Amino acid sequence: MPVKIYIVEDEPLIADTIALALTKENYDIVGITDNAKEALFDIEEYKPDLILIDINIKGNINGIELADRINGKWQIPFIFLTSQSDKSTIDQVKKTHPAGFIVKPFNEAGLKSNIEIALFKHRQIKQELQNVKSSVFIKNQGELIKIDKQDILYVEAFDNYAKIITSQNDYLISFTLKSVSEKLSEAFFVRVHRSYLINIQKITSLCEGYALIDTKKIPVGRTYKDELMKHISLL
Repeated sequence: MPVKIYIVEDEPLIADTIALALTKENYDIVGITDNAKEALFDIEEYKPDLILIDINIKGNINGIELADRINGKWQIPFIFLTSQSDKSTIDQVKKTHPAGFIVKPFNEAGLKSNIEIALFKHRQIKQELQNVKSSVFIKNQGELIKIDKQDILYVEAFDNYAKIITSQNDYLISFTLKSVSEKLSEAFFVRVHRSYLINIQKITSLCEGYALIDTKKIPVGRTYKDELMKHISLL
């Protein structure tokens, strides 16, 4: 799937030159505009992977203000293309956290390398965020222990407490099962009983009224059975 790039540049010759150069490198130019108003509309529609932004563009919104709006609405990396490199401009640009800053005039090699680095850094950040979201910290004897959500087998309720069971350890925490269920909102966690929340990826077998997980027979309540079966693939 080609990388989708959107160009905001008020000099048609430069915009066309950039588009031609990047098309030769197998990038997909999804749109070109000279103003922020049209850019915001197109970005919403095309969802580009990267945006190239000139600072001096047509209209009441300049490139830096456009970048601020992009940050507020999407998580799309952008690179500034500009002939301005004075301290005042740089200070304003830094506040928008751009993925790159290219001073005109530039060459095709410099443009391509900046784009590749920007995309690489953005993928790394997304992966790091995903890794954070895929784990949870549990307070255990005054220590915060990081647990991968995928490693949780099931959670069992004990009044206002809950016991989280992994293949290696058990952790008793001062949260209700309902609270834990809300925090473990991934689709592979399913409530199967008023006292049990299970990781359906860890089920080894199902029999009438029970789910087997790591030798543990977990009761499946009648009112929860239909919801469980929605998550099970049958042949």
